[in-house]
This record gives sequence, C-alpha cells and structure tokens, in this order.
Amino acid sequence: MELITSTDVVRNLCKKMAPPLVTLLSAEPEIQYVALRNINLIVQRRPTILAHEIKVFFCKYNDPIYVKMEKLEIMIKLASDRNIDQVLLEFKEYATEVDVDFVRKAVRAIGRCAIKLERAAERCISVLLELIKIKVNYVVQEAIIVIKDIFRRYPNTYESIIATLCESLDTLDEPEAKASMIWIIGEYAERIDNADELLESFLESFPEEPALVQLQLLTATVKLFLKKPTEGPQQMIQVVLNNATMET
Repeated sequence: MELITSTDVVRNLCKKMAPPLVTLLSAEPEIQYVALRNINLIVQRRPTILAHEIKVFFCKYNDPIYVKMEKLEIMIKLASDRNIDQVLLEFKEYATEVDVDFVRKAVRAIGRCAIKLERAAERCISVLLELIKIKVNYVVQEAIIVIKDIFRRYPNTYESIIATLCESLDTLDEPEAKASMIWIIGEYAERIDNADELLESFLESFPEEPALVQLQLLTATVKLFLKKPTEGPQQMIQVVLNNATMET
C-alpha cells in the first residue's frame, strides 16, 4: 500500500482488510494473539482500517492475559472522540478485575487516552477519580502516576482534583507513585495550603527512599521554596541538601 499511488485502490484495500482481520479474532487464543500483534502494527500505520471495529477488541472475561494486554494496546490506538465513552466504560470495568497487572494497564490506558484526546481529558479524569475512591491500593497508585502525566500535558487545567489526590498520601508505597505525588505537590505548591507539611511527611524517610523519589523530593522542595520563600521551606531545603550530599 505504501507503493500504490491510486487512492481509490488503497481505499478499497483498506475496506477489504477489515473483515478478515476481524474474523481472525474468533480463532483460538494463540492465533488471536498473532493476529493482534500484527493488527497492532497495521493500526499504527493506518488506524482508519479498523476505526469502526473497536468493539471486537473489547476483552472477554475468559481471554488469556496475553490476549487482553494486546487488545488494550489496540483500543488505545483506536480511541477517538467518537467512541471514547464506550472505551472508558470498558477500561473502568477492567480496572476492577482480579489480575493486578491487567488492572494497572487498564488504569494507564485511561491516562493515555486523556493525553491523546484533549476533548475527552475531563471525562478520563473523572473515571480515574471514581477509581481512586474505590481505595484499592495499586489502583490509586497507578491513577496518581497517570494523573501526573495529564497535569504535565494540560498545565493549569485540572488542579481542582489535587485535594482528592492528597487524601491518598498515606497509602503510597511504590516509588513511581510516591515520586509522582511529590512532583504534583512541588508543581502546585502555591495552591496547596499545607504543601510544606505534605513534603515534610516524605522527608522523614529520605535516606531510605530510592533515587527516583529522592530526586523528586529535592526538586519539589526547591520549587516550594521559590514559591513560598519563608522559614519553613528554607529549613527543608537545608535538610534535603544535607541528606542528599552527606547521608546518601
């Protein structure tokens, strides 16, 4: 198709490709997997081929995990303003399943859709907030990681949800989630009344934290001081710098 100059021929080929690809998805899981891997590549180049077929990629409860993971990837690529509501309903359902890896991937998928589709970002965020309220630890942590990415993609747009995120501070025990939360606190320090207290709660364990978290703490404390140049943040910078240069 790359070498065909006639757009009509290309259009007809695209039309003809969809049905056989869809048919392959009713084969046994191993064949499905091979088909999905190839569909994933096709969709990267020509998403229009399967744009109207997104439903065939919805996961069935008895799909093996390797098939589910591939289907998720394809759904993210096919998500559009037209079908995002359906897609979000699916992802939300996947985020309550039992397989932890699949749940994490589903939560990330919601975040990736928010970054891909600006007009749907708000709907994606409200789904993430609903998932946070269920208070399943690993779901909360994944949600915070993707919300940080959404904040970076759309600065100064969705800060109203920060208060809800701060309620989950005590449950964070994974480095990436901790680092994401610390980034959010530092980035929006002037809007969070008790930003210094929140960062201080992380500082107590500074020497034991992995480098990823330590670096975010260092950056966030500097941001806090620049935005609120008062005594508290100044002392915190001292503590962080001493820890970062002498202790670790």
